[in-house]
Amino acid sequence: MHKALQFHPDAGIKALIFDCDGTLADTFPAHYRAFKEALEIYNINFETGFYGARLGLSRYQLVTELEAHYKMRLDDAYIAKRTAELFLTHIDSVRPITVTTELVHRFHGTYPLGVASGGQRSMVTASLKAIGLLDRFETVVTIEDTGKGKPHPDLYLAAAENLKIRPEHIQAFEDTDEGIEAARSATMKVIDIRPYYQPDPTTW
Repeated sequence: MHKALQFHPDAGIKALIFDCDGTLADTFPAHYRAFKEALEIYNINFETGFYGARLGLSRYQLVTELEAHYKMRLDDAYIAKRTAELFLTHIDSVRPITVTTELVHRFHGTYPLGVASGGQRSMVTASLKAIGLLDRFETVVTIEDTGKGKPHPDLYLAAAENLKIRPEHIQAFEDTDEGIEAARSATMKVIDIRPYYQPDPTTW
């Protein structure tokens, strides 16, 4: 049972920006299965525990962790292409995270809404479409737009610029330390949703 997220924006808030993976959409089963299948050519047994301990890392960061753990070089370009393809085959496993998606429904039309994700655009778009929210956002910023993932503030700053609202007037929602750091570095207020929602690895 998840705790309810009681959110009442203060007078200074003029827009809301959400992370996607783990904040709006439970994409962990789809990402895990895509990685597991992509890594089969390396004979790597990609375990749920390894992935679960590294939720929120970008693909590049996860590949770096895998290289260090297994002491081998991996082809990041291949993994990026292959996981994007495989992710779409598992899109039916993506589920909305109600503590935040309810906020999107509640504030749509009241505040400009955006997404700032370090994921690849094809996967972020497919995830938002899978949970029925793609048309709710005025801007969706992904790693292709900035070239820099979290904890750098670039994704959030780009989303703020697209919304034409100063970052200090934006409320962000995140599920990782890196994402929280990125939002704060962009001078945004940020809510950590982890006390209100935890993924269930048994569903992977």
